[in-house]
Amino acid sequence: AMIMAAGTGGYRVIRAMKRAARALGFDRVEAVISVNNITCSFHKGELFRTIVVNRDNPAVDASRIEALENLSHHMGSSYTAEELHRELDQIEQRVGKRWPVWVQALAAGLACSGFAVLNHYPFLEAVVVALAAAVGQIVRHSCARRHLNQLGTTAMAAVVASLMYLFMAKGLAMVGIIDSPTFTTGYVASVLFLIPGFPLFSSLLDLSRFDLFSGLSRLCYATTVICTATMAATAVSLITGLQPLPPDPATPNLLWYLEATGATIVGIAGFAILFNSSRRMAITATTIGTVANMVRLVCAEAGLHPQFAAFIGALVVGLLGALLTKRISIPRITITVPASVVMIPGTAIYRTVYYLNSGDIDSGVGTAASASLSILAIGAGLVVARMLTDPDWTFGRHIDLHKNVDDR
Repeated sequence: AMIMAAGTGGYRVIRAMKRAARALGFDRVEAVISVNNITCSFHKGELFRTIVVNRDNPAVDASRIEALENLSHHMGSSYTAEELHRELDQIEQRVGKRWPVWVQALAAGLACSGFAVLNHYPFLEAVVVALAAAVGQIVRHSCARRHLNQLGTTAMAAVVASLMYLFMAKGLAMVGIIDSPTFTTGYVASVLFLIPGFPLFSSLLDLSRFDLFSGLSRLCYATTVICTATMAATAVSLITGLQPLPPDPATPNLLWYLEATGATIVGIAGFAILFNSSRRMAITATTIGTVANMVRLVCAEAGLHPQFAAFIGALVVGLLGALLTKRISIPRITITVPASVVMIPGTAIYRTVYYLNSGDIDSGVGTAASASLSILAIGAGLVVARMLTDPDWTFGRHIDLHKNVDDR
């Protein structure tokens, strides 16, 4: 239940459970796992017990995923329930939020500003995006701390971030700092910190194994959060007149690629902090994600289809992630997901709902199809990389509870 609540996929949850069951001396474990629910039966001889566990408000905590995975890998061949409870209590108490609220707000702002630069918005607009997103993250944290419904929290954060962007843009226009009539189109970048990258990509990984219950529940959760954020931002745009029109992309040159590299670094690092990653995780994710995203951008500029370029970028993330996690012993998902989130066409997702609400069905459907295909391509790249580097995943090898060896 603890590792499920930390946001990892069903595959890692069941394997951690089976390692623990093996150490405790069970003969068999059967489990059905969703995004916030586990139904499991434990067998020992002729005895069995069935337990149902539910956790409200799914979240992401990369540090807790790491701690729980390390525990499951090092339990040995004999463990008592008391020892396991003691270890879990220590993780519960020791592994908390690594980053204070102001750092999380700064991370959200930098992540969204990185998206703005990668989407060819001007530098000054990226600064406004960063400030608006930071305020939105503070609102999200405040609402979550008061246990507001998660969708209500998402909607509030999206509305506040969009309005803050509008107010700051209008203020800069009033004092004469800006005069571009299209300056207010970049507000969609200020709400990209709400994109649920972890459940989105973990759902695709689970579906690739035909773990339909876990995969579909996570996909539904991610889709619901995305729809809530997009509808809230769209409502603001319809009331205020904001139009999320895409900027005119400049012809990439050396300077732009340098800017894109910097934007990728701050974007990935920002999302890693929002996922409560450690410094080691954030640095590793930033390293492989920057390399992969630049490969993606170069491939796209060379004429490769954007979706295929996204696939190649995610494949690079998965391969480099497999190589590095073996050396530094951290769960692969804690670095591959933050490294891949920066490739999500977030602004296109928000423009889709705006187009549909405006009656521009052709643009809405086309934008939605393009964004969906890009997300699927990223997921496919991660899946192929996993198949190439993880024989247990590829060949569906199960953990044998009768073997007294650590399964890694």
